[in-house]
Amino acid sequence: MMTPEQNAREVRTAWAMLVLCPLSFMVIAIFPILGIAPGIEAGHDPIYLIATCIAWALVSMLLPVLRLARLVSMPRMFLLAVYGNMYFYVISLNLGFYLNLSWWGDMGHVISSTIVTMIVFIALCVIECSSPKHVTFGRRTGMVAMLVLVSLSFGGIWEMIEGFVDFAGGGSYMVYSARDTMGDLTADLLGVIIVAVLTYWYLGKHTPWDIFSSLRFGRDAFEVSGSEDSDV
Repeated sequence: MMTPEQNAREVRTAWAMLVLCPLSFMVIAIFPILGIAPGIEAGHDPIYLIATCIAWALVSMLLPVLRLARLVSMPRMFLLAVYGNMYFYVISLNLGFYLNLSWWGDMGHVISSTIVTMIVFIALCVIECSSPKHVTFGRRTGMVAMLVLVSLSFGGIWEMIEGFVDFAGGGSYMVYSARDTMGDLTADLLGVIIVAVLTYWYLGKHTPWDIFSSLRFGRDAFEVSGSEDSDV
């Protein structure tokens, strides 16, 4: 049960995100559209930069839409981490950091991988707590093993998406070479390992219920005390 104040605050935040986040990504897209983004001079295809901005503008709408639909609500710190990573990637790409700084891409993938692994951990906690009692990951070792396997798969999916963007933009597939792809996957592995170690330590002191209890899923979880209309 939510208080009216808490609901109003979350609704305001969701509307602000729904408007400002995609708008800001489209503002960033203006620079490669005009051909003045530093990333173009660094070697990125303008179509690739524009497509990336549009893609993340659409992705940024997902969580606020889910909140306004009273389906999913995430803690504010989680939202800051996820959206901070979105802007980190898009801005760095348009500034050309991934090509001008040899270590930037690896650092970016480590950061992105830690965020993805955190999301996977939350999802696994939801599955663990929502499933019948006989369906479980077992001890924390089982949870961490599943966390590593699922999280690593997203690194491969991301590289396939990059390949599709290369193809859709008219460029050559894996335009930045197989070595770049393998370096990205290695950085992803490092990020997964960091979160996996922290998760193993966390589950030694807490349970998946501690994570699950901080989330809200489904319309029943958004019932507001003392109010008939929860979005007013």
